[in-house]
Amino acid sequence: MWLNGQPLSSQSLDRGLQFGDGHFTTLVIRHHRIEYWPRHWQRLSIASERLAMAIPEQEQVLSLLEHIAAEHQHCVVKLIITRGVSQRGYGVAANQPINWYVTISDLPQWSTQGLSVAQAKLRLAQQPLLAGLKTLNRLEQVLLTQERDLLGVDDLLVCDSQLHIVEAISSNLFWYDGDNWRIPLLKTAGIAGIMQAEICAAVLLEAIPTEATYASVASAQQAFLCNTVLGPRPIAKIDERVLPKALLPEVVHQWYSNVLYNS
Repeated sequence: MWLNGQPLSSQSLDRGLQFGDGHFTTLVIRHHRIEYWPRHWQRLSIASERLAMAIPEQEQVLSLLEHIAAEHQHCVVKLIITRGVSQRGYGVAANQPINWYVTISDLPQWSTQGLSVAQAKLRLAQQPLLAGLKTLNRLEQVLLTQERDLLGVDDLLVCDSQLHIVEAISSNLFWYDGDNWRIPLLKTAGIAGIMQAEICAAVLLEAIPTEATYASVASAQQAFLCNTVLGPRPIAKIDERVLPKALLPEVVHQWYSNVLYNS
């Protein structure tokens, strides 16, 4: 085997690199504290179970995260689990040892500036077995980011191959249709977000999972995106239409302000 033209002694590669055979979560350390760890561990556990993959000991992972939290007041931590290394071929050896990786990066500032979004041309593939999971197969998001940059907007709203709205590039979506708050129903594609779950549990208990078209979202009265790293961010404009309410719902804004400053 060679890397950049130079020979290597090993003939095996991490299956995460070879096949995207793994999954991950991205969490925040704020004020030296790990945010929403139970939800992140649940995400990792569900993904490992559904992918028939081992998972590291929670105590071992948490020990490292607590060490990072002690040294960093604020940061972003990415935790990746793969099915370990193998040579050519999709088959998995019995009792295959996993690998897990942890990286850290800077935590960006929260911004409540209204976002401009448009409809993505790329459609997400449908696979019910993987729906909701944050697997390493993110090539769609790479292509969507390129599409977003060409359009010159802040984000894209993405549909599946049956034209049901799923999510933004790396965020979950909430929208208000004049009667109810709604979120996309993730039956065949998309990622079940930690921040989305927290918002639904804390302040928007009535948000309805809905199988909706892009057109129904584009006519919303109010909408916002959210993820763990960037928090909730309001949508100001969908295509050329300015939303009547281009701000976060007050209850969401107040709740997240408390998260930021009272963690």
